[in-house]
Amino acid sequence: MNSTVKSKDAIRKLVGTAVLSALVVVLQLFASGVKIGALPFTFTFSLVPIVIGAVLYGCGSGAFLGGVFGLVVAIATVTGADVGAHMMFEKLPVLTVALCMLKGIAAGLVAGLVFRALQKAGKETFGIILASLVCPTVNTGIFIVALLAFYRDIAAAWMGDSFSNLLIYVFVGIVGINYLVELAINTILAPIIIRVIGIIKKQN
Repeated sequence: MNSTVKSKDAIRKLVGTAVLSALVVVLQLFASGVKIGALPFTFTFSLVPIVIGAVLYGCGSGAFLGGVFGLVVAIATVTGADVGAHMMFEKLPVLTVALCMLKGIAAGLVAGLVFRALQKAGKETFGIILASLVCPTVNTGIFIVALLAFYRDIAAAWMGDSFSNLLIYVFVGIVGINYLVELAINTILAPIIIRVIGIIKKQN
């Protein structure tokens, strides 16, 4: 591959990642107004462009897009736009901001790693589907671990009398619904993601 081709690929990757970053921001801001019942957290719709970036442009772009997502979440957390996350921030500010960034970056990075591994094995379509499922799983999984390790008292305050067991509340009352919705969104959109990626690759 000569330097001209490499330069064009780098520009294409930069522009594509920038466009997807803007989409992540827009979708996350839109998601901030979507809630179901009394859940203390909003749903995440911005994982789809993170997966697209991870598949098209590699693990680095996936991690960067995850970082953009994490930054938007962190801002909402610090400012109180996300009420539930702000309670966590008031208790452990530095850790909470780090958590916002970590779970987003890890979700994009792992999605990219999963896709690349399966692509090398000749299973690109399956790789896209699995990356779409892994992304919300990593994002939610890191949150669960942190919530139970450092914020159990806050989770207990959210629970009130609605559940008799904290673990059940976390996995069913908070994370369960949130995760299932995000997983469903990515599962439903996975075929669309595959088609979009195919079109973009043909145009390039």
